Amino acid sequence: MGRKFWTFIIVLALLMLALEYQLPRSFVWKPTFAHVDRQPFGCYVFDSVLVGTMPHGYTVCRKTLSQLAVEKSGLRSIIILRTGYHSVSVNVDTLIALAKRGNHILYANSYFDNTICDTLRIKCITHGDYLFGGALEMESKHDSVFWTGDSLHYKPAVFFCNKKTINSCILPNDSVPMEKLARIHDEEGLNFAREHVSKESVLNENSSYLQRDSMKNLKVTVPDVVALSYPIGKGEIILVTTPLLMTNYGILENPPYVHRLMNRLKDLPVIRTEAYMPNVNASEDSPFRELLERPPLRWALYLTLLGILLLMGFTARRRQRAIPVDEPPRNYQLDFIRRIGTLQYQRTKHDRIWKKLTKEDNL
Repeated sequence: MGRKFWTFIIVLALLMLALEYQLPRSFVWKPTFAHVDRQPFGCYVFDSVLVGTMPHGYTVCRKTLSQLAVEKSGLRSIIILRTGYHSVSVNVDTLIALAKRGNHILYANSYFDNTICDTLRIKCITHGDYLFGGALEMESKHDSVFWTGDSLHYKPAVFFCNKKTINSCILPNDSVPMEKLARIHDEEGLNFAREHVSKESVLNENSSYLQRDSMKNLKVTVPDVVALSYPIGKGEIILVTTPLLMTNYGILENPPYVHRLMNRLKDLPVIRTEAYMPNVNASEDSPFRELLERPPLRWALYLTLLGILLLMGFTARRRQRAIPVDEPPRNYQLDFIRRIGTLQYQRTKHDRIWKKLTKEDNL
């Protein structure tokens, strides 16, 4: 293995890295709402946009509502984003207590449990899965979200979003004071409304329309509210059933809809808590998290890893003794012949000398 071989290996590795960098990256459609997650359902872009748009500041923390309630930091707008059922539940009593003080709380979840539904006297109806199956399916099925609330700042509008970003709808109690901010109809409901109801009556006050059949007319109340506001005390609680639209994907796909929701929070400093979404970030579940957060322990970890690498490098050398090369057996026949010849020559010469001396003695 000469210099040409190693040059070829290095060039091949660089070409493979360049090809890998140019290949399209597959997205991970897993809701994390993590501040550092740049995947579609993370909140890296979402938080970056709000940092630059919220006039009184925007921060992200891991504190629960109980921890935020005991802090003496003034009134704030609090954002809670989560999906599905989790072991860490939102304390409804603390939620209402914070709202009564004057805090504005936006609670977005794919489904609200019975505790908050019974307290706020609503019903939450689920009707699908909120996870994407793929990009093609994501682009093919859409729902229409109608903005009907906050008439002082915005006019009614229609926003199109993916069908799987909406997992449930709210059926509010009309006897409770509230403001319906956004509603949704699927394509089947929209086609029925176009055929049987005038355009003005689609967004009527009680979210209902006349449904005809062959026998009689029935007035059906449609659970289609996806965002509504409850004024409680000096503050308000905003319930949203489209948490996936408040992610990187949502802020890029439907920025006007997200901005209208965030506009209700802009009068106070905004803080988003990640305490209610378990496994927010894979790096935060690492056992090295505590070590990396403190500089002395971080450098100790780095030096330990460096020492292990050096130890592996030095001990990777071969420790056993070199195996000698086996040479073929030497042919000693020629040496034997030479020795015998030398002995024979010496013996013959000795006999001649002896005979010569004996003859001289006789004379």
